[in-house]
Order: sequence, then C-alpha cells, then structure tokens
Amino acid sequence: MRRGRWLVPLLLLGWDIFSLRVGFEWIVTDLMAPMENPWVAAYIVILFGMLAVDGAYTYNAAISRVDETFRVGRAAIVATLCLLLAGAVGQLRLPIGPRGFVKLSLVFTALSIPFRWIVRTIQKKLLRFRIGTRRTLLVGAADRARVIAGEIAAKPELGYEVVGYVGAGEDLGIAGIPSMAGDAGTIPGQIKMTRSDEVILTHDTFQHELIPDLITTINGSPVIIQILPDMSETVTGLGRTETIYGLPLIRVNPDIMTPWIAATKRIGDLLTASAVLMLTFPLLLVIGLLVRLGSAGPAIFSQERVGYRGRHFTIHKFRTMYNNAEENSGPVWATPDDPRITPLGRFLRRFRLDELPQMWNILNGDMSFVGPRPERPHFVDLLKGEFAFYHRRLLVRPGLTGWAQIRGNYDNSLDDVGSKLRHDLYYIENLSIRLDLKILLLTVKVMLSGKGQ
Repeated sequence: MRRGRWLVPLLLLGWDIFSLRVGFEWIVTDLMAPMENPWVAAYIVILFGMLAVDGAYTYNAAISRVDETFRVGRAAIVATLCLLLAGAVGQLRLPIGPRGFVKLSLVFTALSIPFRWIVRTIQKKLLRFRIGTRRTLLVGAADRARVIAGEIAAKPELGYEVVGYVGAGEDLGIAGIPSMAGDAGTIPGQIKMTRSDEVILTHDTFQHELIPDLITTINGSPVIIQILPDMSETVTGLGRTETIYGLPLIRVNPDIMTPWIAATKRIGDLLTASAVLMLTFPLLLVIGLLVRLGSAGPAIFSQERVGYRGRHFTIHKFRTMYNNAEENSGPVWATPDDPRITPLGRFLRRFRLDELPQMWNILNGDMSFVGPRPERPHFVDLLKGEFAFYHRRLLVRPGLTGWAQIRGNYDNSLDDVGSKLRHDLYYIENLSIRLDLKILLLTVKVMLSGKGQ
C-alpha cells in the first residue's frame, strides 16, 4: 500500500465510531451504563467486524457508492437481528431494549452513509490528479493495448493509471507510457519494477496456448490479472467479467474468497478444531500408543508440504506406513494396496483417523478443514510443469478434506492428478460456506462408511 493510503480507512473508522456514540447518546442518558453490558459489546463487535471483513474500510477510490450503502445497511441489520434473536431465545435483559437497538442502527446508518458518499466522491475527484489510482501494466498486442490506454486516459474516474507496456518488441507509441520487451518469465520482474497493482493481458501477440503460462507465472505476484478476450471467444472457469466502458475484461485473479467468507472459514476452523481436539483427546492417546506398539517408529509422521501462496509447512499425521518407507524408492504416490502401509495404518486410513493430528495444522493457520489437499514440494514442482493452472490450487489454504477427496480416488498417475485438479479448480471457483458444509457432510458419510482413502 502506497504512502498515505491509511488515511481514508482511518477517517471512515473514526467517523463510524463517532456515529455510534451519537446513536447511544440519543437513546440513553447515562452513556457508560450500556457499555458495561457484554451484549452491547457483542453488538459493536458484530457491527464493526462485518464492516471490516466486507471491505468497508478500504482505500479503493473506485468503489461504488451503492455498494458502500449496502455494506453499511447490511452490517447494521445483521448486528441488530443477532442481538434481538439472542435476547429472544436466551430471554436476556438487554440494557436498551429492542427498540433502542433499532434506533441505534438507524442513527448509525443515517450518519455513516452520507459521510462515506462525501469521502468516496472526493476520492473520485482526486483520481483526475492520479491520486489513488491503480497502477496498471498492459501486456500483449500493441494495437489492443492502445485502445485500452485510450479508454483509461479518457475516463480517469475508472481509477486506472497505465504505468507501462510489455510486448514482443513493438513500441506502444504513447507519451508517458514506457514500452518494454518481455515474455512470461520477465513479467514478474517488470511488475515489481513498475509497482503495478493490476495487469491487463491483450493476448493477440502472445499465442493463445501461452496464456496459461502467463497466468501461472503472474499468479505468484500480488496483482489482479485481467484479460481482454477476442469478441468471438468464451473463457470460463477463470473469474468474473468486468468492463472498461464497453471493453470486456475477464478478471482472472479476483479475491477468491470475500473477506466475509475468509473470516467465517477461519473462525469456524478455530472453533471446530479446538472442539475436535478436546473431544478426541483420549482417542488420540490410544491411537498414538497403538501405532507405537504396532511397528517400529514414531507415532506421529511429519512431512513438508506446500500450502497457501506456496509457503512450506510441516503436516502432522498418525504414521500409517512402516518407518522410512520411502528410503529406497524416494517420493512416490500411495496406492490402495500399498505394501508400505501397516495393518493398523490401513484401518486408520479407511476411517480417516490418521488425519486427526492435523487439527494442530488448522489451529496454526497452515490448513483449513476444507480445501485442496496439500502436496509435497517434489510433486508440486512436477505437476506445475504438467498442468498449466496447477498453481491456482495454492490460492486457498489446503484442507483436511476437499471436493476432490470425496469425488476421486488415489493418485496413481498423471491422469488421476488431472481429474482431481479439475475438482479442486471447481471448488476454488465456486467457493462458498454452503459448499464447505456440503463437503464436510459428505466427508462424514465417507468416514462412517469406511470408504476413506
């Protein structure tokens, strides 16, 4: 985040706190009395928590004022309903009553929304002076890049600022926009050099089959990727479609999870993993003892895996194979009748009990309950070369279970990996709390049926 971008979020947060204080002063005479009640604190946490995870405190100058209105209204409604529902179900004595919370929310929204409109309007005006713009790098065909650059120059309120062009040696020919020769391998460095926030691919110059390589390479950079497609082609499974005043742009790398979904998943992971550890602690001790007695070696098997954004971490499982099973073979995939698996290990795998120690990985934030299974660095390097979009699996936290695990079998070949990758990409592009719950329920069904892998 460039210098000074903290000012707008801080200003919005400060005004919201002021708006809430005005609301309290309007409905109570003693301001400190309700503040000592935990349910009022819960209302405040829900209200500001929803606003934060919903992106209401971001600098984004091009944000829609209609979206801003819905964000504030939705947070106020949800916070009020949560308190009223808790009061009704738990027969709580709320300090300011149901009508008081409704009035409080109305005052808050009535003060917060107009102020946000004013701030966002000022931000949009400042875009004309290149204050708050998204630094954009154009990559690909010069003729199409010129069209986009022209639209951006004519519409500064869009919030874009073209900071460079990368092509196959052709000059863009627009003053103030440097042209650079490059290919998929050089683009990450050019992104860093130009401090770009977004990349727009105009791919006529680059062969269609090179687009996956470009996307895979750029996905390692913290930028938004958009494609200007041919009017005759359809690109699916990559993201949502946007426009620059008539020019369709397919956003390849949007935030796969909204802040709300990310926060909900993380809170759910923490609560569920803590509960599972407490409830199964005696079982963990028994399984650990049986593993030690069943064959030589430690009870817990630890191994390096590749997680979110390519970060390496150590995964923990109950050991299901004989100790040093890959000492002679090196890294290989397991098979259903793998002779390296111990009799007890076969039972643990069948009911997925070997995965229980991964609750620690979930608590640490290395993993989530639902997501693509984490793979070893050796296989990640191999599969990145075989499958163009394999890197997209690393855009979410790996999971204890996933859509691919309840739909597929063991990875015995590259064809099996390709099949599971399609399931993983389906999950990533359709990620939602509802889909997570469905996968968890189906996982429980698989565990109870004894058909685990």
